[in-house]
Amino acid sequence: MFKVTTSWDDGDILDKRLSNLLSRYDIKGTFYITKTYRPQRLSDQDILDVARVHEIGAHTLSHPDLRALSLENKREEIKGSKQWLEELLGSEVKMFCYPKGLHDDSVVSVVREAGFLGARITKLGSIILADPFLIPTTIQVYPFPFRRNYLRKLFQPYIQRAQALRKLGVPVSSMYSWLSMARATFEIALLNGEVFHLWGHSWEIEKYGMWSELEKFLQYIGNRKDCVYLTNSESIT
Repeated sequence: MFKVTTSWDDGDILDKRLSNLLSRYDIKGTFYITKTYRPQRLSDQDILDVARVHEIGAHTLSHPDLRALSLENKREEIKGSKQWLEELLGSEVKMFCYPKGLHDDSVVSVVREAGFLGARITKLGSIILADPFLIPTTIQVYPFPFRRNYLRKLFQPYIQRAQALRKLGVPVSSMYSWLSMARATFEIALLNGEVFHLWGHSWEIEKYGMWSELEKFLQYIGNRKDCVYLTNSESIT
């Protein structure tokens, strides 16, 4: 059965809207939550509400570049975020996400030591399951192929993402919008891969006005008989 999983970073208050949208199409999400990073963050009650339907993962306490920290501070951020969430939820927190995907061997070692089942990075263009502590993604909810209103970095999304998409076999003709690209990528993953992993930030979906595109895509991939919809931890077990 082809696996579909999604993950969402930071714990912004808009994760509530995102949680409800995923549930509308019976698609599961793993929400990686920081304790202090977002200015408008989920309250403890909001986290409990999201956890009733979706998975909660740890994302450090304050969203630092973990590579730059001492071993003691790495452990404080990683183990501390797991402990905080488990005390709040009253259940095990199995998954971790490296802030901005940044990691090195020492960071991965502390994540393993903390007792997580796996950890996600931000690498795009993957449709196979590999190292559970370096889980890549397939596509991000992010403007494509252009980032409008940012003329200095207008072509940045295409430059950063097109190569990985082309390696999967996504045709250039489908890259005229995020929704078209996302649909084409999903169909290729369904045909040739093991898993499709969609990720993003709810606050970026709001910033770039992508709620409508995301909903159309969730409707497109949801409720398929040849797919199973899983949390991140379920997708690697």
